[in-house]
Amino acid sequence: MNLLERIKKIEALINGATTTGEKNAALSAKDRLLEKHITKGMPKKLEEYRLYTSDSWHKKLLIAICRKHGIQPYRYKRQKYTTVMVNINPDFLNDILWPEYLEYSKHLEKLVEEITDDLIGKIHKHEDENIVHGRLE
Repeated sequence: MNLLERIKKIEALINGATTTGEKNAALSAKDRLLEKHITKGMPKKLEEYRLYTSDSWHKKLLIAICRKHGIQPYRYKRQKYTTVMVNINPDFLNDILWPEYLEYSKHLEKLVEEITDDLIGKIHKHEDENIVHGRLE
């Protein structure tokens, strides 16, 4: 089981906790796991990364994941709105943050597609485009 899967299981325990004690124990386990992973075999030096997202929805998703892991995203003046800057350990970025972002991204895209199809269906029955051979003049 990789680190991301272990973190997700602990987060499920956090979300499903019925008492404050259970929640605190799960939070402590997550903190210990992250601390252990960050300090063992990983360089402690943080590097600045420029991450690009395709739209504002993906940017919001990336920022939420960063903040969930205690990473403070930022953007320099004159950078595109969809750019997210982070100071992060490269291994943490590659092993945890980016795979989690890609996974949630797939869910976001599927959800947006379902909502869009539903909305279009309410406006007018969806039909495929007619394909016209040759140009109209």
